[in-house]
Amino acid sequence: MRALLPLSMLGLALANPYAGPAAAQGVPTFDLRLFAERQAILQQTDRDLALQQDRLSREEELAEIERQQLASLNGLMDSMSLGTGDVAGTVAGLEAGQGATDGVESAASSLYAPEDNNPAAARMFGDAREGIEALIIRAARDTHGLPGVSRAGLSLVQWRCLIQALIWQESRFQIGARSPAGAFGLTQIMPGTASDLGINPAYYDDPYLQVTGGARYLAQMLNMFDGNIIHGLAAYNAGPGNVQNYGGVPPFAETQHYVVVIPQQYNSYLATVGGIDALGTIDPVLLANASFSLSAHGAGVYGDYSLVSVRAAALRVQDIITRINETEDLHEAIALNTYARAELARLVAIRTRIKAAHTEPLSAEQIAMAAAQAAERQYMDFTLETLQ
Repeated sequence: MRALLPLSMLGLALANPYAGPAAAQGVPTFDLRLFAERQAILQQTDRDLALQQDRLSREEELAEIERQQLASLNGLMDSMSLGTGDVAGTVAGLEAGQGATDGVESAASSLYAPEDNNPAAARMFGDAREGIEALIIRAARDTHGLPGVSRAGLSLVQWRCLIQALIWQESRFQIGARSPAGAFGLTQIMPGTASDLGINPAYYDDPYLQVTGGARYLAQMLNMFDGNIIHGLAAYNAGPGNVQNYGGVPPFAETQHYVVVIPQQYNSYLATVGGIDALGTIDPVLLANASFSLSAHGAGVYGDYSLVSVRAAALRVQDIITRINETEDLHEAIALNTYARAELARLVAIRTRIKAAHTEPLSAEQIAMAAAQAAERQYMDFTLETLQ
């Protein structure tokens, strides 16, 4: 059986009518199968070369990535070294602060002391805070030894009752009471008199100075007028010059009223106060309002001082952030970041105290309102009496 020629070979045979005789004469013939095999080998070789080139490119890319990784790791190892920075010294410097800011130390030991060093803290928090009666009692004890008091022959209880009656008339126990003439506080001391007593301007923020200042001035007037309580009270109200000029109580309506109502209130307190430490001697409504006044005034003073403290704390945070940006190694940066977190916790403590100071007068106000409503109930009884 004769083999059939491929179409390509058949085409060549048809195109070259002399091919047959040439083959017979020893001319090499075209081996299509061998050509196809060699062509396939060449194509496979090209594919192998392309694959090897692709692998080489990938190896080069991996080598470059590895080089970059090694460079990054070397940099990280360098940054992880302890370096030459004095971390302990840096932290100690931050703890020491930058001195005083508006009179408030920026040192952590002072600014974040366990005991609140705010001047109004004792009035706002803890067992040490005083009510208005306790404040009057303390002031009476501290001023009872003045010459004018002994010259008037007043016992400690009597002196306490006289001071309490004076405050009742002057301010109705309101800490921040201010007259049109400029007299201020529980005992309505004029700024000039406060300066003479050495308590100006501190008495604006300190109710104890208001009470003791008024007690000291009244004792001076009693001493000036030979222990005469009426003349001493008149001098407290109208000035000693007017009492001297008129030879007694001046004919001013206010002063005339003043020297009558205070002795009346004094006698009322004297009948109620059983001892120097007696409490509950002030009208409940006035007492509740006085408590609100103490809390509100204390919160205001606390807030004013806290603003300075917050400013000092902000400067400390600014110093920490500045030093973090100037760090030379990772160890120091981590230490300063940890210190910054601790500083944040300290600031939260300050904020908590400020919020507590804000809440205190709100509670006192509610008590004052409740006391006023309770006092009004006695006038709201419309029960008809049964006629016999």
